[in-house]
Amino acid sequence: MVRYYGIFFQEDGQWSVRFPDAPSVNTCGETVDEAIEMAIDALSAMMVLGRKGREYGDPRGYEEIQAEAKDGELVFPVMPAEKAMEAYRPKKRINVMIPVDLLDRVGEFLKNRKGLDRSKFICNAVESHLQQNVEAH
Repeated sequence: MVRYYGIFFQEDGQWSVRFPDAPSVNTCGETVDEAIEMAIDALSAMMVLGRKGREYGDPRGYEEIQAEAKDGELVFPVMPAEKAMEAYRPKKRINVMIPVDLLDRVGEFLKNRKGLDRSKFICNAVESHLQQNVEAH
C-alpha cells in the first residue's frame, strides 16, 4: 500500500494536516490522534475517488518531506485504510427481485449483527460467489 507523509501543525487551536505530495488533500482534527484518523480517511478517499484531475508523482520519502516542514511541525507517515476505502467505493442503487421468504431469512440473520445490513450482506454474498467461481475455473 502506498504511504504518504503528512505535515501536522497547530492552527487555531487544532491540528491541521497537509500532504506535500497530494496538495488537494488537507484535513484537521482537535487532537493529533484525531488529525491522524482524519488524514487516513482523507487519503483513503483520494485513492478511491481520484485526484480531481491532478496528476501526482510517487510519494517522496521522509527526509524530503521533513525538509519542507517548518519549526514546530510534525511529520507522520499516513497510509490509506482498506475499511475507509471501502466506504468511498462508488455505489449504485438498483432494483432486485428477491422472494419475500428469503428476504425475511436475511432479516432474521442480520438482527443481531452490528455493522452489517442487507446491502452489505448481499454484496458480501455476491463477492463470495464470484470468488468461488474464479477459483473453480
